[in-house]
Amino acid sequence: MFDSHCHLDSERFDGERDEVMERARAAGVTRILVPGVEPAEWPRLAEVKARYPEVCVAVGLHPQALPGVAGPAMERALRDLESTARSLGAVAIGECGFDGDTAKEGNVSWETQAFVVDAHVRVAESLGLPLVLHVLRAHEQALRMLERFGPLRAGGVVHSYSGPAELVPRYVALGLSVSFAGAITRARVRRPIEAARVVPAERLLVETDAPDQTPTGADRERCEPAHVALVVDAVARARGVTREEIAALTARNAARLFGA
Repeated sequence: MFDSHCHLDSERFDGERDEVMERARAAGVTRILVPGVEPAEWPRLAEVKARYPEVCVAVGLHPQALPGVAGPAMERALRDLESTARSLGAVAIGECGFDGDTAKEGNVSWETQAFVVDAHVRVAESLGLPLVLHVLRAHEQALRMLERFGPLRAGGVVHSYSGPAELVPRYVALGLSVSFAGAITRARVRRPIEAARVVPAERLLVETDAPDQTPTGADRERCEPAHVALVVDAVARARGVTREEIAALTARNAARLFGA
């Protein structure tokens, strides 16, 4: 399995990262994409990538991190994005995106979020790398902005998809894959299951978003890469196929998208 979005660099894994990776390997996880979320933490990506051969990385500026990276600091981060991606051997640009909660709280306007995403898209297009996109309660804003660019040259992924099934074709038309996380395992959920059923097979991905979004049925309170197996199971049930088929399909899709 390929965990296409996992914050293995998080401090919440400090002191037991080796054990976490042992459990991931035992569960059948062979690759993990670790996306950066803010400049202060980008150096940790290099450390994790160097220690674990299963890890590949992306570099980005998360919308929820923007309140702490304002003004000159934000400009500097965006200016350094391309050189940092090159130096780390990043396989994607992001995590970036649109966050409705951040906008609603008045911390970061939609205009600023769009400006930041625009900068990420330009770097992704320049380097020929896919985009890792966060969209939370902001699908119309995200789609309006991205549709100005048309299909992305190297594609990308809407991670931890939370939108309705009817929006999936618009994301797919932009060259984006769609990834599902722990929410699809919840009892009585509807939207993730409906969305998972309509994603074209070649655009389907799975992830943990660890250490957040612990799936139902996990053996630990904190989410970790091994738990992607539970997401695979839930997607398989939603699509009416075997878990082995979804594990193999999503691993191939992620490997193709990220070149990893």
